[in-house]
This record gives sequence, C-alpha cells and structure tokens, in this order.
Amino acid sequence: MLRELLLAIVALLWAGTFLLVKRALPYADPIAFVTCRFALASGAALVVWSRSLRHLRQPSVWQYGLVLGTAYGIGFYLQTWGLQHTTITRSAFFTGTFVVFVPLLQRLIWRRSPSPREWWGVFLGSIGIGLMSSPDAGSLNAGDVATLLSAVVWSYYMGYLSYTGIERLGAIGTGPLVVLQCVVTTVIGILYFSGMQLAYSSSFAWKRLSIEWNPTVVAALVYTSIVATVVTTYIQTRVQPGVSAVRAALIFALEPVFAALLGAVVEGEQLRPMEALGAGCIVAAAVVPTITYQRAKRND
Repeated sequence: MLRELLLAIVALLWAGTFLLVKRALPYADPIAFVTCRFALASGAALVVWSRSLRHLRQPSVWQYGLVLGTAYGIGFYLQTWGLQHTTITRSAFFTGTFVVFVPLLQRLIWRRSPSPREWWGVFLGSIGIGLMSSPDAGSLNAGDVATLLSAVVWSYYMGYLSYTGIERLGAIGTGPLVVLQCVVTTVIGILYFSGMQLAYSSSFAWKRLSIEWNPTVVAALVYTSIVATVVTTYIQTRVQPGVSAVRAALIFALEPVFAALLGAVVEGEQLRPMEALGAGCIVAAAVVPTITYQRAKRND
C-alpha cells in the first residue's frame, strides 16, 4: 500500500506542474522556461545519479539517450507552448491522449499489432478528443493542437522505450538516460535560441526568450525541475518495480484528474458538460484496457 501511495503522490506532483507553469507563463517565454527548467534539472540529475555516469562511455546509452531526449524535449516544448494558449484542465486531458496514439504508432512504426484492449483505448480516447473538440466544448484552439502534438511525440517516446530493445541496457539503471534526456532538452532550447539570433537581430531574439524573474517564475522552475522531474523520477524508479504494471497504470491515470481539480479549486476553471464527458472518455481510455487486461490475466 505504501508503494501505491507514493506513486499516487508522484501523479499529484506531476499534476501540480500544470498549475505552476500556467501561472509562470505570463512572465516567461515557453521556450525560455523549458530550457531553464531542464538546465536546472540537468544539474540536479548529475548530482543524484553521479555514480552511474560511468555508463555514458557505452555508445548504446548515447544512442538511446539522444533519441529519447529529443522526443522528451520536443514534447515538453510543445506542451508548454500549448499551455500558454489553453486551460490547465484541457492541457492535462489532451496530454493524456497519448493512450490513443501509442497503439497507432506501435502499428505504423514498429509493425506490432495492438491487442483488442488497446484498440478499446484508441476508440474511447478518440471519442474523448472528438467531444472536447466540438463547438459545445469550446472547439480546438492552437494550444490544444500543440498539446495533442506533444501527446503524439510522447507516444513515440513510449513506443521507443518498449519496442527497441532498450531493456538490453540492463543494470545501468535509469540515471544516465535521465541525465541525457534533461541535457538534450536543454540543448534543443539553446539551439532554438541560437537560430533566433541568426535569423533575427540579437535584441529581438533576447526579447522573445526573456524571463521576468519573480517569485512565481522561480517557484515554478524549482518545482518543475527538481520536484516534478528529479524527485519524482527517483521515487518512481525506486518504487514502481514493486507495483504491478496494472496498478501503476491506473494510478498514473489520475494525473489529469488531479490537474483538473487543481485548476478548478485554485484557478476557478470549469468544464462544460461536453468537455467533462470528453475528459471522462480520455480517462476511460487509459483505465478500461488496464482493467480488461487484469481480468483476462485472472481468467488464464
């Protein structure tokens, strides 16, 4: 029970990022914020997993780390930009639509046929997206589209973790990959900033990527980089191996629910009836395949 409680706390900590980042974005460009977030997270990860950095001498670690880091970073940049233009609740639930895209990419890229229960997730999630995109739910805006694209990118990230033999890395642990993902995400932001300087004047680029340093921004950066990235990853890697995959999936499905509750209580966000129905379908898309898998396993 303690392990499950700790994973629920991890889901709650992840959910808190939506609220804090949303509050920080009026004072920070999304690209600049994410770059600073993962620069800080890189430093913390280097300290936490310093003993495992010797494994970075393995070419395979770099291969996996660079691919995962690129997908990881692009996903966060898209999601953060999207959050600037949509609500906390919509951002959280649209982020959860990765359950729709994982089986589709699994079939298209890795040529693996999803199970019937996974197709149920695609079906329910697609209905959820459709309902939340309807005029009665406010229709899609640019922020929603960017968030959906981030979900597609993270679906590739998850598929890459599952279907490319990454488990062959064995006993090196997650440390080197966490460090590489944070560093690669930071480098993507630096490259973007450098490109802005080349394409436009330096002053224009600096203005676009500026941050107004205040307690709101600092709190969001510290929370998202240290608490919601390094601390949660550390807890997850320590605790999740002792929890069944089914229970872990059900617990993590609570993340958008927690985020929606924070948005409602703290920011006063309210879901239209059609949005609430769509959000329910998206949560069901994560929960139903997991429950059916558990029942099938018991019947075997």
